[in-house]
Amino acid sequence: MIRDLRLLADTKFDVLIVGAGFYGVTIAWDAAQRGLSVAIIDKDDFGAATSFNNLKTLHGGLRSLPSLNFKQMRLFIRERRALARIVPHLVRPLPFVVATTREPMRSSLAWRMLLAANDAISRDRNEGLADPGTHLPPSRIIAREEALRLNPVVAPRGVTGGAIWYDYQMLSTDRVTLSFLLSAIDAGAAAANYVQANRFLRIEGRAAGVKAEDRLTGQTFDIRAKTVVNAAGPWAAALLADLPVASQGAPPPRLSRAMNVVTRKMVDAHACGGIAGGRYLFMVPWRDVSMVGTSHDAHEGSADELKVSRWDLEAFLKDAREAFPNAGITAGDIRLVHRGLLPMLSGKDAHVKLLRESQVVDHGRHGLPGLVSVFGVRYTTARHTACLAVDAVFRTLGHATPPPCRTAETPLQGGSMAHVDNFLKAVVVRDVGEISPDTLRRIATTYGTGYDRVLQMARDVPALGRPLGRSCDVLGAEILYAARREMALKLGDAVIRRTEAGAAGHPGTDALERAGAIMARAHDWDEWRTRNEVAEVEAFYRLPRD
Repeated sequence: MIRDLRLLADTKFDVLIVGAGFYGVTIAWDAAQRGLSVAIIDKDDFGAATSFNNLKTLHGGLRSLPSLNFKQMRLFIRERRALARIVPHLVRPLPFVVATTREPMRSSLAWRMLLAANDAISRDRNEGLADPGTHLPPSRIIAREEALRLNPVVAPRGVTGGAIWYDYQMLSTDRVTLSFLLSAIDAGAAAANYVQANRFLRIEGRAAGVKAEDRLTGQTFDIRAKTVVNAAGPWAAALLADLPVASQGAPPPRLSRAMNVVTRKMVDAHACGGIAGGRYLFMVPWRDVSMVGTSHDAHEGSADELKVSRWDLEAFLKDAREAFPNAGITAGDIRLVHRGLLPMLSGKDAHVKLLRESQVVDHGRHGLPGLVSVFGVRYTTARHTACLAVDAVFRTLGHATPPPCRTAETPLQGGSMAHVDNFLKAVVVRDVGEISPDTLRRIATTYGTGYDRVLQMARDVPALGRPLGRSCDVLGAEILYAARREMALKLGDAVIRRTEAGAAGHPGTDALERAGAIMARAHDWDEWRTRNEVAEVEAFYRLPRD
């Protein structure tokens, strides 16, 4: 990954993608794989905004079943399966357990019928998955004693039993995002973070690129392209605002604020559901922590004005305590607050109706050919939405029949393996100096078949084979790899998103300072810049106080 702004300025691309969140990178991969010349930029780091805010789960559409939306449910099932196929090292089955009660809609009978229908509709959920470790078991109804053992954080009063079903958990959503981007780059795409699109270029009534700004230097330049995909997430509407009203199409969706919190470990192997205000919250085990979410509130103001106040956090904790009274959640348990903006149909305060399906808008139908906008909703269905967006790009380029999309079957970078467990068994028996088998396993899980490129840096400089800190087992080699090979330009890029060092909370002052020293040597930072980078990461973990 080379950040070559001259290449961006000197090349006319088939398609420029503005926004490198999860939707942007899936579009880039699809377009590059189908043979288009692709550029992708983001005003921040790759996947640093809404894409960072999630419960790490891939859903099979169970919530679509009560409304009998079978078409949507089948889409979720297909896309969940596709992601298990193309990044098998980064997804694993996760059981969900909720309590049944005597309430008719939450009774054992109601859940038994719901789960039986779910299993029937998803009967092919494991079809074509070579790795048995990615196979999802059937759902089941369990007795009260087992339900309370597996879901110990809910109140036992009124519990009659439990319901269990399976979805996938992503071991690292940031690495899934990066896998799409790295695969696109391998296929010829050009990418750059910290490049902001200030406005669209238009030539003879057609979108022809963007006026861009390097946010690290302030330099401005044009990026030219035959088509532009506006995948800027919460900022997509602001980009459209400078266009004539007729060209914008239908008004873009309003925004809702989504929030999850990372806490100390409270549950073990099962994602536990609890009810607050008549809806489910989930407490999800992840690494050595738990995640609780998701809350939704209507957002007023621009995307740049996203803020979580102390009052917002306390309101969320109140709901979490209602849902999980036996967890004993306090403000002191919170390690990290995730926040992001999602499109909604309508809402006021906490009463939000989210957009259920992603939207692809071809602005050629509104008088501005060459521009396609994407308003994405969920991780699980992003690959499918990307396929629709790239089809629209091809039609804009004059292709009546776009070439077929192959991203549902083609492994992403690091994912070319038939059996993850066998792959990991072969890795952990290697003799790599003082690196422990557990660390080898974690690195192989994180980087997939590309793990040895990281280990090579540790072999070249043995000091980089040591953990960053007393409570952080990420190696110095991983930080250097992020800086040199994965376009980590800031300390937070490497610590929070490229590696597991700080994704689940503060990695420790010793780890942060050592990572800062490695980044400083890689990027020739002076002492002032290094201190600022460390301070910026410290601020990221600071909880809201007002």
